[in-house]
Amino acid sequence: MRYILATVFTATSLMGTSAIAQTSEFPTSQELEDEANGVVTRIGDWQIRCVEDGANCQMFQTAQDGEGNNVVSVRMQALPEGSAAQLGVVMVSPLLTLLPRGISVAVDDGVPAAYPFSWCDQQGCYARFGLTPTQVDAFKAGSAANIDIFAITSTDTAVRATLSLSGFTDAVTDLTGR
Repeated sequence: MRYILATVFTATSLMGTSAIAQTSEFPTSQELEDEANGVVTRIGDWQIRCVEDGANCQMFQTAQDGEGNNVVSVRMQALPEGSAAQLGVVMVSPLLTLLPRGISVAVDDGVPAAYPFSWCDQQGCYARFGLTPTQVDAFKAGSAANIDIFAITSTDTAVRATLSLSGFTDAVTDLTGR
């Protein structure tokens, strides 16, 4: 009887060990989330997201305020050669954004550029614009982009979100090479 119990215990222990070894082969929650969102790679603080066929890829990042709250989602895509802009940008701010004030973007302590909002839906309010090669070069040379929006509840004080430019140069290279 002791022999049978020892054999069962040993077999059970070995099964547990192989099960533990197998769990390391399962994708992490970050990998599962990336797959669900179409993330094909991460470069610095940027994600490259593509549709299933690998086309229509975009750079993606969420800009956060000083308290770490997600404030503005940013998507950029490469535009065709010969376009006045090098990258097309879509920034989505939360609902209750004061639309007439627009959205402003400044690299590091540079002069901010202002852009209008185009529309809002249940996801948020959208500003669409292009970055010229000169502006893209400024992003490549910078460390952060400061994005200011205004809430309808506080029309005099901007909500500042910071967009990390870590990995921006390599992400643009990757994006334009797809």
